[in-house]
Amino acid sequence: MIRLESLDSTRIKRDTPVPYHYQLSELLKQEIESGNWKVGEQIPVEEDLCEYFSLSRTTIRKSLDALVTLGLLRREQGCGTFVAEPKMIEGLVNRPIGFYDDMVERGFEVVTRVLELHRITPTLVVARELELDPDATVIEIRRVRYVQNLPVVIVNSYVPYELCPSLLEADLTHTGLYKYLRESAGYKTYRAKSFVEAVGANEAEAQLLSVKVGSPLLMIESTVYLEDGRPIDYYKSRHRGDRMRLLMESEKLEITPI
Repeated sequence: MIRLESLDSTRIKRDTPVPYHYQLSELLKQEIESGNWKVGEQIPVEEDLCEYFSLSRTTIRKSLDALVTLGLLRREQGCGTFVAEPKMIEGLVNRPIGFYDDMVERGFEVVTRVLELHRITPTLVVARELELDPDATVIEIRRVRYVQNLPVVIVNSYVPYELCPSLLEADLTHTGLYKYLRESAGYKTYRAKSFVEAVGANEAEAQLLSVKVGSPLLMIESTVYLEDGRPIDYYKSRHRGDRMRLLMESEKLEITPI
C-alpha cells in the first residue's frame, strides 16, 4: 500500500477559494501521472486520508470519485482502491487505418472474436451511407476486439459485397478488416466521416465487454472512403469508457477572429 508520508499535506491550501476536493484530486493525479504511484498499488483508505489531510470523508470521496471517473483509479469491492492502468488511446479522425492496425502500431496485442460474418440485405441507413443500389447486398461483420486479453470494443461493420466477395471467407481473428481489404483486394482507406457519442452499455454489450449494465461507452459511427470517393465500410463501434480514449488531430488549422 502507498504510504501517506509520501504526500505533502501542506499542498492543500486553506486560504484559497479552490475547493478542497479539487486540490486533493489534483495532488493525487500528479502522483499517478508522474509515476510516483505505480499501476496496481493500493492507495490509503478513506479514513486515513481524512485524518492525514484533515478533510471530511465527503471531500475525500469526491476527490477519489473524480479520479475513478478519469480512469486513474479503480475500485475493487471488498479490496480497496488501486492505481489503474493507463487508458489506451485510439486515433480517430485523420488516420482511417482501423482499430486493429492502430493498436498493433502502438505495441498492443490484439485478438478478435468474430460473432457474425455473413451476407445480408442492408437496412436503409446502411444502404444510404454506403451509397448502394436498391438490389445491392453487404457483408455484415460483428466483432469483439480484445487488447491485452481485455474486451474493449464491439464493432459492427458493413462492407459492400461486390467490392470484396472473398471477405466472407476471411479469418479476421488475428488481422484487421482494412489490412485484409488492402492485401487481398488492393483497397486503401483514405478518409473517414465519424460521429462520437456517449452511451450506456445495454445488457448484451455489458456481457460482451465484461462491464456493468449502464457503464459508459464511447460510440463511434463512421463511414470510411477509398481515395476515389467510394464508401467501403460503414460501422458502429462501442468502446469501454474506462479503458479507451480517442485521439482527434487537426491539420492546417486556420484561426479566425470570433
